Amino acid sequence: MASPLKLEQDVQGKVDSFRARIAQEAEDLVSTFFPQKLSELDSRVQELRLQDLSKIRSVPAPETPVAPGTAGDGPKRDLPPPQTQSSNKVVALPGGEGQLLRSNQHLVELIERVKPEIELLREKCNTVRMWVQLLIPKVEDGNNFGVSIQEDTVDQLWTVESTAASYLRRFSTYYNTRAKLVSKIVKYPQVEDYRRTVAEVDENEYLSVRQILLHVRNQYATLHDVILKNIEKIKTPRSTNTENLY
Repeated sequence: MASPLKLEQDVQGKVDSFRARIAQEAEDLVSTFFPQKLSELDSRVQELRLQDLSKIRSVPAPETPVAPGTAGDGPKRDLPPPQTQSSNKVVALPGGEGQLLRSNQHLVELIERVKPEIELLREKCNTVRMWVQLLIPKVEDGNNFGVSIQEDTVDQLWTVESTAASYLRRFSTYYNTRAKLVSKIVKYPQVEDYRRTVAEVDENEYLSVRQILLHVRNQYATLHDVILKNIEKIKTPRSTNTENLY
């Protein structure tokens, strides 16, 4: 029979210290941080109203060309010679050639506020998941109901982490989609449908970001509730007494 693996005393001390630190931090998260974050995010969600989505629209629009001699009462300036090299006349966009066409600043600010909340949820779930995993006892036959609760909790925490990671990835998808549409507006400024599509994309992204914040809030509420309801089985998955067996 193989002898049990032995660790040096100082190494074992470091491992035990890590386990104790993770346990204390995780219990504080579940009992204090999760409900506090739930209340905070609930207030922020209420601030993102749905009544007037037109306020978040920011679509590049072509400038109306000014005909010679109709510039108003200001001083007259020499006009550049007409371009004859190309037969395709494109209406100019604000800022002129080579100038930056800015993103929808309202959505950029909103996304930058929500992203840290998503990453924070991932980090805290990782800590709690590690705590529960370290509480799982060695494999034995029978009396594994509490272990199954621990494993279900670990799976739920892992799902929350994975979902949060997908939220972060979708922001780059939004920027990429919008950039392609704005490029179409630059190339075909006379096509109104491209500008309308950008407005729709912005509105949908606003709704999606609000929904993501709702999901983050709900995850704090769900995890707090589930872990507290099963805290005894999570911390002590197997009963140490056998009096109920007789």
